[in-house]
Amino acid sequence: MNETRDLSRWITGLKLGDVPSHVIDYAKVLLLDTLGCMLGGSLQESNRAALRVMRQLGGAPQATVVNYGDRMNVVDTAFINGSFGHGWDFDDHVPVGSPHSMSATTAAAMAVGEWQLSTGRAFLEAWIAGYEANNRIGAACGRAIGLRGFHHVGTIGSFAGTAVASRLLGLDEWRTENAIAITVSQAAGTFQHSRTTGGAIKRNHMGFAAANGVRATLLAREGITGPRESLEGECGFVICHSGKDHDMPAMTRDLGSFWYTPTAAMKNYSNCAAMWGLLDLLYKLKAEHRLEASQVESMQFGMRASSARMVGTIQGADVKDIFGAQFSAPYSVGMAFVLGDNRPRSYKSHVFPYGRWQEIVEVSRKVRVVPDDEAEAQGIRQKIYGYTRAEIHLTNGQVIRAESSGPPKGLPGNPMTREERLEKFHGQALQVVSRASAERIVELVDRIEEQDDIRPLVRLMVGGG
Repeated sequence: MNETRDLSRWITGLKLGDVPSHVIDYAKVLLLDTLGCMLGGSLQESNRAALRVMRQLGGAPQATVVNYGDRMNVVDTAFINGSFGHGWDFDDHVPVGSPHSMSATTAAAMAVGEWQLSTGRAFLEAWIAGYEANNRIGAACGRAIGLRGFHHVGTIGSFAGTAVASRLLGLDEWRTENAIAITVSQAAGTFQHSRTTGGAIKRNHMGFAAANGVRATLLAREGITGPRESLEGECGFVICHSGKDHDMPAMTRDLGSFWYTPTAAMKNYSNCAAMWGLLDLLYKLKAEHRLEASQVESMQFGMRASSARMVGTIQGADVKDIFGAQFSAPYSVGMAFVLGDNRPRSYKSHVFPYGRWQEIVEVSRKVRVVPDDEAEAQGIRQKIYGYTRAEIHLTNGQVIRAESSGPPKGLPGNPMTREERLEKFHGQALQVVSRASAERIVELVDRIEEQDDIRPLVRLMVGGG
């Protein structure tokens, strides 16, 4: 026991000098990726709706909203910017920790850092503390939390905001432990969005996570307390969400020597990570066999059962919104054939009733996504996330069978090059800010620990609205 206490002590005591250089370098890579996702996600329509609501509520002008430049209280700013970061489902994925938390970590750090006039070094220390702590709580929960229907972002992700804010607000170990306990009382969210369409609120789970953490920290700073052992206790966060199928010691195992940050993946597709392996395999087969949709009679993709449920439940014909498309492997396969692309602009422009949605739906009718025990076993044996087996029947009677041969693009075993990372960043950023501003953001992130004030970076994140 005492995981909450020990993790709180580590959060408050972390110094950048304790962090290996490769972890620091990759934290900057993830930070830049998040800033790009925030800029692109600020244009997402449901996020604009959330911004309209926050504008109605008002509040002290403590921090800046990405793109639009509104000045809001620090909690609401964290909510909006966190939602922006997850707007196109284009942000991080950590297979061994908490799948998504990059945007909550960054949104909390930007809002509180700006408000507190934090240095770049303090910002980066807080960012790493938040990202690591969150993923350690995720590792303790294991796969069980997701299999029980809880969404990692709204639940585990909240602790990223807590750790970040606790650092930037200068909380001691006792108050940080209380902030974590208070966060437990707010963390929420389920995976029902992967079973039906109409789940736009999923984007705001990231905003809730960032805001929950900041709010909890502010309450703890003023002396509000929470129960001891809030994470590991009999009625604590981990057991309530994962039952007996947890790995509690993972929360503090090898603390300070094993780092989760370098295990994070950067998304190459703007959709649920459960279909990364499928899409990588499909694009490979399309190129090798010069496949066109008209040549295909049927397609079956086998993957581990939990992934098949996640992205195989919503059929292409049922897709009526962007979010449903991003969680429908059949629809996304249709996009790969019709558009040759699965990034934000395609999802924005080709979902009912816009663009080439009808063609996409017709192709999607040929697709089946099924649970495949052998695919799951091979994925475990070969340590390949998203391992997929494909069987494609062509109209000429030919059958193409293939399996994943390596990790999907963007995972540490198959990382994006710097050029690919910058292409992704600019593809999002240049929709909002000038090229000069985008290049300056890249420069500041590369040397963030040298900055005396985080505010110049925040100001560069404001575009034309």
